[in-house]
Amino acid sequence: MTRVAKHISRLLYSHDCVIIPELGGFVANHKGAELDVDKNIFLPPSKEIGFNRSLTHNDGLLITSLAQQENMSYHEAKTEVAQYANHILQLTSQGETIIIDTVGELKQDTLGHLQFVPNKSESFLADAFGLTSFHFSPAVPIHRPATPNKHVKRLLRPLSQKQIAATIALFFGLFIVSTEVQDPTANKQFNSASSISFLSHEVNTAPKEAYTVDHPVLETASSVAEVLDTPIEKNIYFLIAGSFKRQDQAESFLKQVESLGEKEAFVLESKNHSFRVAINGYSDKTIAIEALNTYRKKPKFNTVWILTQR
Repeated sequence: MTRVAKHISRLLYSHDCVIIPELGGFVANHKGAELDVDKNIFLPPSKEIGFNRSLTHNDGLLITSLAQQENMSYHEAKTEVAQYANHILQLTSQGETIIIDTVGELKQDTLGHLQFVPNKSESFLADAFGLTSFHFSPAVPIHRPATPNKHVKRLLRPLSQKQIAATIALFFGLFIVSTEVQDPTANKQFNSASSISFLSHEVNTAPKEAYTVDHPVLETASSVAEVLDTPIEKNIYFLIAGSFKRQDQAESFLKQVESLGEKEAFVLESKNHSFRVAINGYSDKTIAIEALNTYRKKPKFNTVWILTQR
């Protein structure tokens, strides 16, 4: 019995789902490195192991591995795995807790359902082998004195020649008006035309000011390239209907899934060279879980599960 548990533990390093027929399946979800700033702990990447009671079908993975590694026939390995499943059900129904190697513990709740407690000391991620969590000392922030506000004195801008000429013309016009009121018969040598010519002469002799026109800034090629280079979210969560060791087996099962109306289903090859028949792929985990719950209500897809593959 113990060698079946060891094969389950070993397979979880290279597979994301290991099923014990007629009992349930252990599903691994990839978890990235985490930084707990409250406890000052750095956690390396790992696989988070869960247990799904709905995965009871025989995908052949555990039995085939046991037969190949222990030099047994497929029938003998199948019998031993079935006995192991019955052994767990019998002992847990009596209130005992079953320890499955380094994977975790199985026990029954008050309703008779199997509950799984994972062993968090094992990461089951080959890429993170040798990495452990560690505590760190937080950096002390440096408080620098605030820089006082600097008040800048506003200087009076001198009048331009154009403004001076306009002021002189105003006083000159008032002087002519007052003279005409006092002596209506006086010779009007300085009429309005002369005053206008004088004003225009003064204004024209003033230096011309330079004017600038603001033009809208056009988008550069680099800004357009940044928009075009925006990464598109890819699917990393896949709804799996079956898992096989050979591609021809997966292609045959794919035709059965397509005949049930799932035209978007496809064969997904994993990094461990397993071939999974995926109903669909999703980039958002919440949407993938909603789709999982919907499909499990269908009689033909009540054993589907989610595979995380980046």
